[in-house]
Amino acid sequence: MTRHVHRPRLLWLFAAFAACCSVWRSPGQAFVSASGAWGMRHAPCGPLVSAIRLYAGPTAEAARVELRDETRLLRETVTDLVSEVRLLRQELTGQESPATGQTAPREEAKIPTAPEAPPTRASDVPPKTRSKGPPKGTTAVKVVSAGGDAGDIADFFLEDQQVPIGGMSNRRGLNVVVIDASAGHLLSAKTYDIWGNPLEENRRLAKDLRAVEEDNVVLVALKDSGMENLDGEALHALQGLGSTLERRLAFREGYALIGVKDGEALAERKGRMVMAEAKLPFAVRPPQAPVRAAR
Repeated sequence: MTRHVHRPRLLWLFAAFAACCSVWRSPGQAFVSASGAWGMRHAPCGPLVSAIRLYAGPTAEAARVELRDETRLLRETVTDLVSEVRLLRQELTGQESPATGQTAPREEAKIPTAPEAPPTRASDVPPKTRSKGPPKGTTAVKVVSAGGDAGDIADFFLEDQQVPIGGMSNRRGLNVVVIDASAGHLLSAKTYDIWGNPLEENRRLAKDLRAVEEDNVVLVALKDSGMENLDGEALHALQGLGSTLERRLAFREGYALIGVKDGEALAERKGRMVMAEAKLPFAVRPPQAPVRAAR
């Protein structure tokens, strides 16, 4: 037996199924739009779409009312902020307020002034704070150097007065005396045995010469031997005193230097036995105690 299915009833079933799917995926206005469009094409779905519209309509209307209220509240808040900014600007610039017509007073900052100090006289300065400076006058300086087979000498003389100095290994190697040019006295006297311990003594020599202050006078004399072991760092430090050396010297070759830190050398000699002489433009005070070559 053949069963006949009525098409209107089948269309109703499809409409109900589509409506349920639309409600599940997108509730509210989106479903109403989709269902309404489908219902216009299929008349049997009209009652169902109308019912759904009645359900979704109040919700959309409530959302519009709420959005309108929030917009009005936001507009009122912005208006209040603009008014407050205008009043604040008027207070800062001193303009008249439109409400009162008065100008905000400005307070002028008062800068405290320190009382003038009375002029200081030279007699009011305590003796300890006065800068003495180097003694006026000049000082004749002599530096003598000789290798081990030509006298074995490394001596320093200030106005023909020998500077006392001592050191290890009979002062073999470079002997260095530093004179303070601003105060006119001896600062140090050291020996550097670059023959017996070239690695360590070259490093110590370069470090000490770099630490000498600008314009101080440095006296250098070789005793016995050692300039043949001079390394690049120590050679560069000697050049900082005005030395013209560009290489090591020969075995037991003497060397004498009267140099100025960061300046030109006043005198420089090299050979088997040499003497360098110069006149310092200030007087050098004799040391209060023998200046020993510290290691």
